[in-house]
This record gives sequence, structure tokens and C-alpha cells, in this order.
Amino acid sequence: MARRKEHTHDEIRAMATTAVKRHLGGEPLDSLSLRKVAQAIGYVPSTLVNIFGSYQGLLLAVAEQTLEELYLRLAAKAQAPQSQASESSRLEAMATAYQQFAFEQPRAFQLIFELKATDEQGLSDRHAQLIAQLFGLIESCLARLLPELSTDQLLLASRGLWGGVHGLVSLALDDKLFAPGISIEQAISHHLAVQLKGLGYHKEALCC
Repeated sequence: MARRKEHTHDEIRAMATTAVKRHLGGEPLDSLSLRKVAQAIGYVPSTLVNIFGSYQGLLLAVAEQTLEELYLRLAAKAQAPQSQASESSRLEAMATAYQQFAFEQPRAFQLIFELKATDEQGLSDRHAQLIAQLFGLIESCLARLLPELSTDQLLLASRGLWGGVHGLVSLALDDKLFAPGISIEQAISHHLAVQLKGLGYHKEALCC
């Protein structure tokens, strides 16, 4: 067992979140507990409660880290050359990166969306900012593709378009896409094409 003050709070925070991520790399969340995380890093559960507030707080911190990794992955794909012709392929590249990330870290990915903030343990400002930034990537692409859309329309369009991507990825993760002969990549590409056409973007390359 580690001695008191052997590590700083920031170091213990990093050790604990790393331990959770390591566990999720091979085991389901329901086989983990605050006690097991504390044992894995050589501290007692009360130390983690002191730092994170609760087990829920620890999991929210892990979800925030995972969300940041996901945002950075998508942001890298959003930095292609600026041109209207490239916006649809940029959206598809981000959707592909989203799907690949989910399949690389399925349990950590699912944790982002399964956790619910409570009155006692709400989302951090950074967590909320990351969500806004992620959707901002989608909104920016749509704004360049469809400059006639209003701010409210872009907000709705981005949620509808990405909600479909997320739904397809989630179904595929659970092996419930139920589409023999059709890959998740094909399903996502088709969804994006249909959504963009419905929003008024017409381009031959997007025809299904």
C-alpha cells in the first residue's frame, strides 16, 4: 500500500483513470469497483473519494479523457484543405474516425454515453466544452457545404446527421446492425449521403 503523500493528487488522479482505462481494455465496467481501482494503484478507496468525490466522479473523469481523445481524433480529420468539394469527404473521414475509435476502445467509448451526470456529480466545464467542440466540427463542415442554413438549422442538422452515425456505430458494436453483406463503412457513407441530399446538398458523387 502506498504511503500517504507518496503521490500528489494529480498523480493519483492520473493513476486511477489509467487503471480504469486499462481495465476497460479487456473487461466490462460491471466487473470493476472503486475498491478494485484503489487496490490496483496501491491506495484506499477513501483517497479516491477525496479526489473524485465518488466512484461516479472517477468514471466521469475517465469519460472526459476518452471524449478528449475522440475529439482530437476527429479534429485531425477536420483539417483537410478548405474547399466545398472536400467538405463531404471531410465529414466522411470524421465519421470513419469515429467508427474506428469506437471499435478500438469499445468499452471506453460506450462509457461516454452510458454515464449520467447527477445533481451531486455534474459534468465538468471541460467535459461540456468538449461536447460542444465535437459538434462544432460537424456544424462547421455543414456551414461550408450549406451556407444558406441558419444557426438553428445547423444545430438541428448536425445532431440529426451525427446521431445517425452514432446509432449505426453503436449497433455495429453490439453486432446488431443486421445487414448481411453491408459493412458499417457502407452504412455510414449511405447515411451521410442521404442526409446531405435531404438538407439540400446535391453532388453526383454522393448519389446512392
